[in-house]
Parts: sequence; C-alpha cells; structure tokens
Amino acid sequence: MHEAEGVPLPGGRMTSGLVRHGDRVRRPTGPWSPAVHEYLRHLASAGFEGSPRVLATGDGWEELTYLEGEVAFDPDWQPGRGNRLPPQARTDRALAGAGRLLRALHEAAAGFEPAVTTYRFHPHPPLPGEVVSHGDLGPWNTVYRDGLPVAFIDWDSAEPVEPVADLAAAAWAFVPLAPPAQLAQAGFDPVPDLPERLRLFVDAYGLTDRARIVPALAALSPGLRRARQVRTGRRRRGGCLAGVPGRRAALDPRHIRRPGPRPVSAASGRGHPGSGDAAR
Repeated sequence: MHEAEGVPLPGGRMTSGLVRHGDRVRRPTGPWSPAVHEYLRHLASAGFEGSPRVLATGDGWEELTYLEGEVAFDPDWQPGRGNRLPPQARTDRALAGAGRLLRALHEAAAGFEPAVTTYRFHPHPPLPGEVVSHGDLGPWNTVYRDGLPVAFIDWDSAEPVEPVADLAAAAWAFVPLAPPAQLAQAGFDPVPDLPERLRLFVDAYGLTDRARIVPALAALSPGLRRARQVRTGRRRRGGCLAGVPGRRAALDPRHIRRPGPRPVSAASGRGHPGSGDAAR
C-alpha cells in the first residue's frame, strides 16, 4: 500500500474504517460527532492529555491526532468471551493507572456545559451531578505506554453520566469483574483477588468514601446493562455479579472500607492520597 493511501487500523467495537496518515487518524463520523468534537475540544482546553485532539472535520469524516502506544484490542473477542489482555495491561500498576486516568478525565470534564448535546445514546445535557464521559471505557479503548494507561480512544459513545456510575462501569472492564472462564480468556492465571483489585482501582481514582461504589456496582442497573449489551454484545445472566469470583466480598462494604495499601504513584513512588469526588 502506498504511504499516501494511509495505513488501515483495527476497528474498535463501535467504529470501523479507521486509517492512519502519519500522526493523524481519519475516522468516519455520525450524527453524534459534533457533540463529541465539542467535548474533545473542551478536554483539550482543560489540559487533559488522555484524549485525541480534533484536527479537521468534513462531510462524513474527522481527523484526530494519532496516539502512540499499545491498545489492548483483542481481534478474536466476541460476545461472551473475555477480552485477551497483554501482560502489561493485567498488572496492578496498570489497573491503578486506569483509575487515575479516569479521575483526571472526570476532573477535566467537571463544569463542562455543552452547547451541542446530540450524544449517540443519551442525547441530553448533563443533569445536576453528571459529567460528560467516554461512555465505553475498557482496556480495548485504552492506549498503554510502558505498561501504563495514558489515553482513551474511540469517543463515539461519549455521554452524560454520574461519576460514580462511570467509575463502576469502568471497574467492570478494568478489574475486570468477570466469571472465571472469561478471566482465563483474558489471560489471568490464576484468578486474581477481585475484591482487592476493585479496592485498588477505587483508591487510585481517589473516591473518598469507598462504599459509594457498592450500590453503583450492584445496580449497574438493568437498563444500563441492557444498553451495554446492545453496544458490546455482552450479556450477564443471573444478576450483575453472578459467577464473579469473590462477588460477595466485592459488594461487602466492610471489605471495601477495610484499610489497604495506597496505590503507588507512577511518578513519585508515593501513595496517592484520597481526595474529594471529581464532580459534585
């Protein structure tokens, strides 16, 4: 293929037809794209470095900055299977990094008042207590460098959400809260201590009251579960934590409140102190 034609990139679970041209990526757009572009421009102005920049738009296409790194995209993934993760994306260090990156996103999005709200799945302005967020967070939409998450990609599902609900949805994907067979397919052997990984993720995010994640996880509501099934083809039977190892401990406030070691900061080596929630 001639360089001028670009290099096709693997499509995500939501979007195909991506082509890289040097430091740019050309992607197809949809009716929701103007709202996403406004949001990405806000994140850029807020100093958030974990999202692509909008470089140009046209009739049915957009050009965004290409973000160097590795994406934990599994070409063999299909509904009902675990997303195969490379070793560096399965570490506690990577998990804590994902929590910190999500916190930075929520802080950058706080106070954003969009003029365009034609979001793909929930086309409305943020309600009180909500922020606009990515909408489909997971390792498959995360760029890793040197074993750490540095950016999120594929923002077509951006939508308003309560930060703690977004944190809970991200926990499903990054911990991940999955049955043993799917954990094995993802590359975890042996099965990890999921309650401990959940606590690590919540601590890295900086949720001051850990127990707030419990109802958000337990009620990753039937409506939201159905919506995510439509988007990703994933289906969970028998309740949101059915079949998940350690599910009772994961939802036990006594466990999630129990003191544990602070996650190590990638930059300083010091513990990341807890702080107030990103959006109030």
